[in-house]
Amino acid sequence: MRSLAIIGAGPAGLATARAALEAGLRPVLFERAPQLGGVWRPGTGAAWPGMTTNLSHPLCSFSDRVWPAGTRDFPLRDEVYGYLSGYAHDLAPRYGCTVTEVAPAGRGWSVTWTETGREHREVFDTAVLASGVFSRPWTPELPGAFGGESVHSSGYRGPGGYLGKRVAVVGMSFSGTEIAAELAEAGVETTAVTGRPFWLLPRYTNGVPRDLLGMTRARQHERDRLPSPEANRAANTRYDALGGNPGRFDPRLTLDPSSTLPPHLVASDRLPAQLNAGTLRIAVGHVVALTDNGLRLADGSTVDCDAVIWCTGYRPELPLPEPLLAEIDFADDWLQPLLLHGCTFHPALPGLAFVGVYRGPFFAVIELQARWAVAVLSVQLPPPADEVMRAGIQAELDIRLARPRPQFPHGDYVAFADRLATQFDVLPSLDPAGEWYEQLWHGPVIAGHYRLRGPGAKPEIAVQQLRSAQVRVAGRPV
Repeated sequence: MRSLAIIGAGPAGLATARAALEAGLRPVLFERAPQLGGVWRPGTGAAWPGMTTNLSHPLCSFSDRVWPAGTRDFPLRDEVYGYLSGYAHDLAPRYGCTVTEVAPAGRGWSVTWTETGREHREVFDTAVLASGVFSRPWTPELPGAFGGESVHSSGYRGPGGYLGKRVAVVGMSFSGTEIAAELAEAGVETTAVTGRPFWLLPRYTNGVPRDLLGMTRARQHERDRLPSPEANRAANTRYDALGGNPGRFDPRLTLDPSSTLPPHLVASDRLPAQLNAGTLRIAVGHVVALTDNGLRLADGSTVDCDAVIWCTGYRPELPLPEPLLAEIDFADDWLQPLLLHGCTFHPALPGLAFVGVYRGPFFAVIELQARWAVAVLSVQLPPPADEVMRAGIQAELDIRLARPRPQFPHGDYVAFADRLATQFDVLPSLDPAGEWYEQLWHGPVIAGHYRLRGPGAKPEIAVQQLRSAQVRVAGRPV
C-alpha cells in the first residue's frame, strides 16, 4: 500500500485524505495545531466567532457530505468547524506535528517534523502540501511607531475588547468589511481605511443567495463569449445596477460602471447598513506611516485611533528546500505566490502535489484538486505530460504578470472547476437531453456535479446535493 504524507488538516488536507482512502492509499495527515479546520479552527484559527462563510453553504460543500437541514445560508465559524469535523470523522489527523521540511528522498519524499519537542523523519512514497495560503498573517512594514493596540485580523475575536475605543480597520476586502461592520454594530467608534474601492454587493437577490444565481455554467458561457475588456464592462455595469457602487457613501470611492478594468467586489449586507446609518466612517487612502496615536495616509491626512486591526491578507509558507521553492517560482506575491499546472502539479516534482494552495474559497475546486492529485499519486492516472504542465505554468505566470491585476487568480471559478474535472474524466454530461441538464447548466456549480459520472461516481448523494441546491434557488429554505 503506497503511503501519502499530507501537510495540513484544513479543508484541503481533509479532502485529500478522504480521496486517498477511497484510492487505497495509506494517508498520514500532519497538523501542527491541536485541532483540524485551518481557518475555521476555533480558538487558534483565523476566523472569529462571528465570521461567516463568504459563499453560501451549497458552494462550501464537499461532494459526499451535505450540510444539516436548516443550516443558515452563510454558516458561522463554529458551524463550519462542525461540518468539517463530521466530514473528518475517520481521518485521524496527527495533531501537534509541525512539518519543517518536505524533500526528495530517492523515489519518495522525506518529511521532517517536530512533535512533543522531538524531531522525526519518515520517507513516504508521495506527498501533498495542503497548508493553504493563510499560513502567515501579513502586515505592511511602515515607518514610525504606533502607541496603541495593533493586531492582524487573524487575532481578532470579537468587538468586546474594543468597547469605548476608537478603532481603525485597515483593508476593506472580505474580512475588513465584516470586522468593521461588526464593531460598528456593537457601538465601537470605527473608521474603515481603504486604499481602493470595491463593489459592495448584496448577498441576496429576491431572497436567494446571489452567488447561487451567478456561479452557473450559463453565466460563465456568457462571459467567455466576450473579450475580457467587454466581459469586465458587463460585470461592472451589472454591479452598478445592483446598487453596489460605493460612491453613494463617499464620492472618492465612486467606480465607473463602464470601466473595462477587472472588477473587485465584496458581498456584504452589514457594511452598507452601517454606512447608511452613519455609524461607520470611511477614510480613503493608503497607509504610509504610523504615528503615536494613529495612521498617516498618502494624502497627508491622519486617522486617530486607540487600536488598529490590519485586514491586509496572508502569505503561504511551504516547507520545501530553497531549490524547490525556486523551481516553483515561489514569490512574495499576494495574487499568485507559486506557479503550478492547474495549481496542483509541477513537472520537476514527481510524486508531490499541492491542494488548496491558491486564493479561492470554493470547496468544489479544492476537492477536485485532491481527487486529481490522488489519482496521479496512486498511479491510477498518468501525470500530465511535461509540455502540458509547462503550458499550464505559463498560464499561471500570465496571471501573475497581468496588469491591471484581477482580484483572484481564478475568478472564473466555474471554468476552472470544469477544467480540473476534465483532467480525470468527472465532468458531468452536458447533453441538453440529459435528465439534469437544466440544473447543470443554469443552476449553481457545486461539488456534487462531479460525482454524477466517472471515477469515484456517487450519483445518489450527487442527486441529493443537486436537489437541495435546486430548492434553495427556487427561494425555499433547505
